[in-house]
Amino acid sequence: MNRLLVILIFASVGAVSALAQGGRIYLSTLNCNAFFGGNEARFQMGQPSTAEDYWKRAENLVSLWPTNPPLFIGLQEIDGAREVINLSKLAAKRYQRTFQPVFADTKDTYTEEACAGLVDMSQGWNIVGHPGRVPLLESALSKHFVIELTNNFSALEICVVHLRRPIGKLAKLEQENQCKALRKWADSRLEKNPKANVVILGDFNDAKPPGDEESALVPLVLPAGPLHDTFVQVDRPFHTHANGRAYDRILISKSLISGTGGWKFQDVFVRRHTHGKGMEKYWFTDHFPVTAVFDAVAKR
Repeated sequence: MNRLLVILIFASVGAVSALAQGGRIYLSTLNCNAFFGGNEARFQMGQPSTAEDYWKRAENLVSLWPTNPPLFIGLQEIDGAREVINLSKLAAKRYQRTFQPVFADTKDTYTEEACAGLVDMSQGWNIVGHPGRVPLLESALSKHFVIELTNNFSALEICVVHLRRPIGKLAKLEQENQCKALRKWADSRLEKNPKANVVILGDFNDAKPPGDEESALVPLVLPAGPLHDTFVQVDRPFHTHANGRAYDRILISKSLISGTGGWKFQDVFVRRHTHGKGMEKYWFTDHFPVTAVFDAVAKR
């Protein structure tokens, strides 16, 4: 079975919530810090070693997510389809919603970590086509996947990423090339529709502070690129990792700043926790969930 295809495990969507046709939506991202089965990684990365540990870790990860149910949650450093399916079940239990898991195979041959996501189908959105890898990013980004969501009046194009750590000169150049590839992908979407609601979220492994002129994200974000870093839009410091760095970001197109595509950016927040250091990070993660908030507006 081709795991690039969207995983369909729910027969029905259930009742459409009041949020479905307007109001407010939340988009989140979390690096799950090697959420694998015990013997399924090439080497020890702190993954659970028993079934009991596995489910404890899964429940802990879901407990870190925002209080309000996100429309979409992008995930990094998971093993495969099984992990996102299990997380979707726990998310459904926590939020009392119907979550659809989506997953794309990784091309990472070193850690074999993959990206995935969950969609809250109870909010009245539909998945367009088959989420998965895209040609413009195929050679540069080993860990990515793209999904398009629509409802009755708007659409979202979301790319989940996990970029290289810039350790060593070659790795830094590869990370820069990954950001340039993402720029091409974002440009291609906006050339097709300048009012498109484009979102790139995930772990960018950027150690520079948001807005830094030497950031690896420079090709992607204004003034050089087409996207806005939500952290730069809000005047307060952000840390998304237990070491104080802001590795995890949510980047959005101009339409989501202005509201011309039906949704307008309102805020971004990091749900910090105290479980990111020492042995506790193996029961949780050393990353913090990042969530961007958008309100519905009349299209212009």
